Amino acid sequence: MPAIRLDAEQAKDPAGALEYARGLRREYGGTSGLRFGMIKVFLDGVIEYPAQTAALLEPYLDGNGKPTRNRGELYTSAAEYGRLTAAFNRAGWQMHAHGLGDRAVRTALDGYAYARRATGQRDPRNAVAHLQLVDPADLRRFAQLGVAACMQLQWAAEDTWTMEALLPYIGPGRHRWMYPARSLERAGARLAGGSDWPVDALQVWNQLRTAVDRQGAHGEGELYRELEGLSRTSALRMHTAGTAWQLRQEGLTGTVEQGKAADLVVLDRDVTRCPVADISGTEVRLTLVGGRVVHDAESATGRAASARAARAVPGPRPASYAAVHGGRHRACGCAGGA
Repeated sequence: MPAIRLDAEQAKDPAGALEYARGLRREYGGTSGLRFGMIKVFLDGVIEYPAQTAALLEPYLDGNGKPTRNRGELYTSAAEYGRLTAAFNRAGWQMHAHGLGDRAVRTALDGYAYARRATGQRDPRNAVAHLQLVDPADLRRFAQLGVAACMQLQWAAEDTWTMEALLPYIGPGRHRWMYPARSLERAGARLAGGSDWPVDALQVWNQLRTAVDRQGAHGEGELYRELEGLSRTSALRMHTAGTAWQLRQEGLTGTVEQGKAADLVVLDRDVTRCPVADISGTEVRLTLVGGRVVHDAESATGRAASARAARAVPGPRPASYAAVHGGRHRACGCAGGA
């Protein structure tokens, strides 16, 4: 299920944006396996120094603890996003907001609250993606508004991105609320897992591991594991049943039950019992789609595919800021799903 991306100008014109989305659905809706029904809007940019375009409630710091005048960039106001959401929700579409900074997250929630009042709908299943920084006052609003918290927890580790490029510029008080997965879960939010591929490397099992130990295969330390690390059950649920719920596909997939699609994988280890650090190295031995085998690691093609994958195993995220942030998130147009 792709999310159709709207830019800031389109977000100001709900009627025009709706007609644009409907036009794409008419043109491509007959493609097998493709379902339209979600809209993506970027509310802000990225938080790390030197870009600092993620929208914050309080200003960035100068690196020495002194506030600057920069609170980042908010591309769409709460009023505009609310009117846009109301128009699309009435037409049966879901909304998917890119919200990295705490001000962008609040803007999305304010917009969803407006749309809820305007439409009377109680289950539109709108979402906020990334949630790198969430103000604690907004945690309970996800459950209250029925908003999916779509997180990419492969980023929730101590590394150059979360420490050197961030801690001095937001301070320890805010830094503690980085990727607050457990806090959102405790507040009743429905968590969904998204990979952010192809913007970020596709490392599904390391992503699951990092959700639990907040360090992963490439982190230099644990990022608030005691406060925000998830249980294995929660990590698996958010990437299966959670994402299925976000995409309105819980009747088809997300859990193994009679009557659902036989889309299954057989793994080389029990990820619910093996050491947490070993989850990163999990390999898929057999894949079924609709009950049909599409990958068998023991077959000739399966062995060849495994060899190619082994040669292409991605390492840690680039150490150079410029290597990523020239385009990070700018191509991020897909909805949840690991």
